[in-house]
Amino acid sequence: MLLSAAIIVRDEAEHLDACLTSLHGLVDEIVVVDTGSVDSSVDVARRHGAVIGHEPWQDDFATPRNRSLDLASGEWILYVDADERVRAGDNTERRRFLAEAADFAGFRVAFVPRVGWTPYVEYRLWRHRPDVRFHGRMHESIVPAIHAAAEREGQLVAVSDVVTIDHFGYEGNQEHKYARDEPILLAALKEHPQRVFYYDHLARIYQARGRDEEARAMWLRGIEVVRARGGGHPDDRLLWINLITHAFDRGKLEGELEGLVEDALERFPGLPALELAAAKVEFVAGEPLRALRRLEWLTSLSPDEVIATGSSYDERVLGEWAWNLLGLCRFALGDWGDAARAFARAEEAAPGVPDYAVRRRLAQARAGAGG
Repeated sequence: MLLSAAIIVRDEAEHLDACLTSLHGLVDEIVVVDTGSVDSSVDVARRHGAVIGHEPWQDDFATPRNRSLDLASGEWILYVDADERVRAGDNTERRRFLAEAADFAGFRVAFVPRVGWTPYVEYRLWRHRPDVRFHGRMHESIVPAIHAAAEREGQLVAVSDVVTIDHFGYEGNQEHKYARDEPILLAALKEHPQRVFYYDHLARIYQARGRDEEARAMWLRGIEVVRARGGGHPDDRLLWINLITHAFDRGKLEGELEGLVEDALERFPGLPALELAAAKVEFVAGEPLRALRRLEWLTSLSPDEVIATGSSYDERVLGEWAWNLLGLCRFALGDWGDAARAFARAEEAAPGVPDYAVRRRLAQARAGAGG
């Protein structure tokens, strides 16, 4: 058996059918471990012919995930969640790719974390071995185990476009997940106060619940942890990116956050969300030419170049927001024709925002009148 999909569920019937449907033709086996559903999740899994396991919920994600691996029979594991779907593709070619991947222990594949965001790469596909297991109660990780196995076997871990996974877990009413996750995260944070991902996840929960001040405070707490410990971790950037994107979305990129933008750029140069924020700060400070250089770079990025930055971004960072700010800079510099074209791109990206059409027409009028 070549490929097993490993999934854990609890009351995910709303999403599970679409998830499992997306796996047909790609995987040989679907393993679903239920952690106490009271809806029809298990029935949905059974209709798809899944191997079904049960693991009582103990506020610990690693345990049921490892149970799903114990039940799997494939040479490879594809790790997905019930609120995710694998994009359609050539399954024959995908399976041939895995069958011939003798030199590899695992792959990082394209993952879109939210609707309307850009993809980045995650560890979701690895060679099935008894020594490759998850660790951690929440934001459990398989990564160290994959790399340790690769080192022992002299194999590689690489990035591949063999599959793309879309996550839909932030769509619709997620209150039940927020209520479940918040106490687990708070307990985990007390146990591991240096784990910055916990601060970011809590902040995003507060943001989703409309508790903006608590969200902002949690991001700032995480940032202070990073500053105090020194060094660096890939998760650190999330605190700055998500706080600054949150502030940009709400039009509150001023005061203390201006200093955060400068700090973030020193730590993480070349990240689109931070470059956009810096451009906004420069434009407001009366330096449209400096802002323009950042924005021209931002709007020229290819999808592969965005993925190569290692993070996911709200698509408005590279589209609507960037083109609108570019138009404002061009307008301030008297480049009416280029300003009109930039506003048109913003209007195309967000036709429901009337300001962009108004700005485009004004720039076109200035250009037609010769300035």
